[in-house]
Amino acid sequence: MTAPVLVLCLGNELRADDGFGWRVADLLIAAPIPGAIVRKTALSGLHLVDELSGFEQVVLVDAVVGGRRPAGTLVELCFEDLPAVAGPSSHGLGLPTSLRLARAFGVDVPRRVFVVAAEVRDLSTMRLGLTPEVEAAVEPAAARVRALVATLASEPLPLVPGPGVSTGPAAAQLSRT
Repeated sequence: MTAPVLVLCLGNELRADDGFGWRVADLLIAAPIPGAIVRKTALSGLHLVDELSGFEQVVLVDAVVGGRRPAGTLVELCFEDLPAVAGPSSHGLGLPTSLRLARAFGVDVPRRVFVVAAEVRDLSTMRLGLTPEVEAAVEPAAARVRALVATLASEPLPLVPGPGVSTGPAAAQLSRT
């Protein structure tokens, strides 16, 4: 049996569409996924390294703002596709940069990280609830996470994106900067 896959859902439900990851987590927690541990967090950057430590395979669920796709479009990426974007200070590093630094210093971080995200427009309005377009992406994202975990738990080989999922070099930076 393989080690459990961590499904780490990022976000903040008090900031409109930034709550996307947490809504997906709610669905996944309500109907547990065999071979997975599902967690929610509002942490970002270097703080996420502690959350990821000890797991070999991780699926991150988050909101992204790229501006080139309609809101609610699912985006699926492998960690290697994410750009290392410098933050405004060493305290504001994005996740890709944080993981690369942790690996360089020999910290125990996952070998494989996949991202399932929804394109969003509003990460800053202080209110509960997602916009309708992003809410419509919650169930399809949960289904894709389930499929990824099933594949990773049974046969940890390179994956190809699911149908209808936008991929490629990351034009969008994770909303956690």
